[in-house]
Amino acid sequence: MRCLSKADMLDMLEFVRHQAQFIIDSTKDVVKVDEFLVSMTGMVLYNSTLMCLQTIGEALKNVDNLTGRNFLSVYYPQTPWKSIIGLRNIISHEYMDTDYEEIFNIIKEDIPVLLQVIETIINDVESGRHDVFLERLEKK
Repeated sequence: MRCLSKADMLDMLEFVRHQAQFIIDSTKDVVKVDEFLVSMTGMVLYNSTLMCLQTIGEALKNVDNLTGRNFLSVYYPQTPWKSIIGLRNIISHEYMDTDYEEIFNIIKEDIPVLLQVIETIINDVESGRHDVFLERLEKK
């Protein structure tokens, strides 16, 4: 396992925060899933959103792997990390099977919740709450 510094973790978490906020901001005017499907602009937005969801999953997979899977699910078990990372796999490998309605629901319901959790984690890491854990990782 590669070592993970506090700065590296914060960089990855900030990336996730940025991507989640981008999804929220760019889709705020989309009120029905059909709005993604009826125009070129809608499809571009949908595809852009899928890329953001994919990179969120990739960044969180990296955090999970670099912490030996002993951080996200241990300290923040209320969040379905496996599902978030799994969505990345679906988007990456089974793109044509993505369900527009499900993606729409993730955007509108799950991403705002994820953003709040990520902000909590960032605040916890910045405040030193996980320093002992991260120091142990750096020594490995």
